Amino acid sequence: MKLTRTIALATLVLLGACQKEEPDAPYEPLRKAPWPEEVLARAAELPLQDRGRVKPLSTFAGFQLLKMKGSRRLTTPPPVEEKLDPTAWLLDCFFFPEDAANYETFLVQDSQVLVDVGLEGKHRRDRYTYRELVGGREKLFAKARELVHKETKDLDALERQMLGLATNLRDFEDLTHFLDFARYRYTTGGSEGLEAVFGENEESSIGSVLAASADLRALYQRLSGAHGEGDVEEMRAATRLMDELEHFLQGGGPGYALFAPPDPAPTAEYLTPLELVPEIFAMDDPASSPELAMMASLGAMAEHRSDPPRFAAGMADLHEVLTGRADARGDFSSIPLEISFYGVDYFYRALVAYLLAFLLVAISWMLPGSVWLQRGIWGLAILATGFVVAGVTMRCVIRSRPPILTLYDTILFITGVIALVCMGLELINRQRIALATSTVLGALGMFLAGKYEFKEAVNAGDTMPSLVAVLDTNFWLATHVTTINMGYAAGLLASALAHVWIVGKIFGLKRHDAGFYRNVSKMMYGVICFALLFSVVGTILGGVWANYSWGRFWGWDPKENGALLICLWQLIIIHLRLGGYAKQFGLAVLSVLGGVVVAFSWWGVNLLNVGLHSYGFTSGVALVLGIMYLLEFLVVIAACVWKLVMTKAVATTAS
Repeated sequence: MKLTRTIALATLVLLGACQKEEPDAPYEPLRKAPWPEEVLARAAELPLQDRGRVKPLSTFAGFQLLKMKGSRRLTTPPPVEEKLDPTAWLLDCFFFPEDAANYETFLVQDSQVLVDVGLEGKHRRDRYTYRELVGGREKLFAKARELVHKETKDLDALERQMLGLATNLRDFEDLTHFLDFARYRYTTGGSEGLEAVFGENEESSIGSVLAASADLRALYQRLSGAHGEGDVEEMRAATRLMDELEHFLQGGGPGYALFAPPDPAPTAEYLTPLELVPEIFAMDDPASSPELAMMASLGAMAEHRSDPPRFAAGMADLHEVLTGRADARGDFSSIPLEISFYGVDYFYRALVAYLLAFLLVAISWMLPGSVWLQRGIWGLAILATGFVVAGVTMRCVIRSRPPILTLYDTILFITGVIALVCMGLELINRQRIALATSTVLGALGMFLAGKYEFKEAVNAGDTMPSLVAVLDTNFWLATHVTTINMGYAAGLLASALAHVWIVGKIFGLKRHDAGFYRNVSKMMYGVICFALLFSVVGTILGGVWANYSWGRFWGWDPKENGALLICLWQLIIIHLRLGGYAKQFGLAVLSVLGGVVVAFSWWGVNLLNVGLHSYGFTSGVALVLGIMYLLEFLVVIAACVWKLVMTKAVATTAS
């Protein structure tokens, strides 16, 4: 259908709503009061299907904000300076896009990206508002269209940032224009036929238009066969209204799937609001339908956005409809738990507790006899590990899956396993070595998890995505994947203990305490045996799964080769130790190299981006791995130099 001039003009006004002010005009927010708590609570619980998974709106908002801004918190500009959580920010995007355009939502890592599209940067790394970036929008999108055809691994850092900024800008525009159809006032006057349906209302909301859809359909059908002079004018008026609806149906953007389908099949997909319009028009009596109730609530909320009581009533109606539909399909049961999970932020709390525990460890080195310090270290380490275990467990319950589905999950799981094994070693050994190691590795693991969560937000939009078909099996995820990651964890722990031995020897720590280093070596060896057991069992289980899924036990896939390399390296260490060829020094050096082998199998083979086990190229990981390899080889070289110096010193003393 041909768009009328009125529709085209209205669209331009809507698209320009966020940029019509002068750049240096003072910011005056349209939302005059904070969002009421009951509104935020109900909005957070709204179910939404995104990338195949039904999640609360608060989770979607959190990852959208994390992807764009680099954090889940935002402060509005003066004069208000209100602190917004992700749900409040998303509601502003939906219902007050003019305000959201003035928030510093976009993180730019390198201002050269802005210079390349004709904008000025504030600092090399800073955050910007949509109003500040919209002037370079067209150039940015043009450059992004050129880059999108390149492989991710072929993009340089600046190109990745440019593509990411363009994606964030586009996603923000999708958010702010999502409810354009609900904000728009449809032309329902101009003819006797429309007046009979809508009374004297020259303009009506989306809810009113859809409530009269059966009458409109009948009117349109009657006029389609009429040819009188008055009928032509009637047809034009009716066609204008249908054109307005058609405009939003055809150009309304991707939308967000909020409405649970009536089909109970698990594969049935949720529907966006605009996808409901044709269904409502096909109904003989839409007045009592939940589809109409949803659309009417959205229209009422958009119309009464500045009237808190009426907006809250609309949110209550919307919440009742959407949660009821999702609950009927069994999709709502895990949503309150997921809101609680992200509200507590278990892994950030674990990071803080591990750091505090390490601080007490450092103090205990100066006050080795303090019982209270040791109790404090134990308490904080147990608390931190408890947060990790509780967080991983809640993720399992939310997804109804075993603990490991993605690379992000492996960081959490391996950190938890390392911390628990360290505590077990400390209970057996009581040398304060393993406990101190648990605080360092625990903090490092939680820090890496936080960094990788941001990458997951950028790449997948979530850390709990839907599984690909080959991974959709709880049995093998609970056996092979869990077992082999326990082997990874033990291999990395052995490497960490080896660092304690080497660094201590190089710097002369406890140089007269041979028992200290003997105990570290015993722990190293025991952990390697533990690692070999789980690595071998996990690799065999992986072969059985491969035979079940692909019809072959072993295919020399890079990931399979990496797992085999771990097993072989750990076997070499154990045989050299048993044969007397590797004593304490050799065990430590080989264990450090074993950590390199584990890191390569865990992350490095994914950078090859080939094979059936390829989990995809992750930008930035190659640099981190390269730095890690370099540092580890420097540790080995330093250890060898120390050994040569000590051997020469002993020989000189003996002569």
